[in-house]
Amino acid sequence: MDAFVEMTGVGSASAAPDVVSLDLSVRSPGASVAEALGAADHGMAAIIDIARQHSLAGRDLQTTSASVYPQYDQQGVSVIGYLAQQSLRLRVRDRALVGTLINAFSAAIGNTLTVDNIGLQIDDPAPLLTLARQGAFEDAARKAHQFADLAGRQLGPVLFVVDSPAPAFPGPVARGAMMKFGSEDTAAGMAVEVGENAVSAHVTVRWAWA
Repeated sequence: MDAFVEMTGVGSASAAPDVVSLDLSVRSPGASVAEALGAADHGMAAIIDIARQHSLAGRDLQTTSASVYPQYDQQGVSVIGYLAQQSLRLRVRDRALVGTLINAFSAAIGNTLTVDNIGLQIDDPAPLLTLARQGAFEDAARKAHQFADLAGRQLGPVLFVVDSPAPAFPGPVARGAMMKFGSEDTAAGMAVEVGENAVSAHVTVRWAWA
């Protein structure tokens, strides 16, 4: 095997998120499956209508789940009703709208609304990933040059470059127990601090010795 030197570099790049991802659910009880589903449909229709009134595009509204299941008495034997749930993900491109939207949803459907998650995203991470890869290659090159100097050698041409898969973004800002908003005032002062999201890249580069 020909002699070579191989190094792995790490690079990162960050930017302020430009999209707020808002995961909502409507949970509606009913005496029958049809009644529970009908109530959930009505609540979700109200949410979608309000979102469109606030200029959210169809591509930024996505149904993520729907279910209905029985509720039992305290002994867990007899069915006493049903609970239907529909979940929706909204991508809000103006973060100042988040509190306004939650207020409007809560006013429309009350305590059947749950806010499951609020996350921050970058709409197009490709430019950041390009910068991260560049930084990773430069990091690998610095290491390779250092070891070449230590060995009293010179680096030759690059033999190959291996790029790792693009990593995921950091986790959401608010997560955990579902937050319920039962009045218009609850979310009135809601602030969404965007901070920065970062992507990283790992690149393995092999050089021949000169």
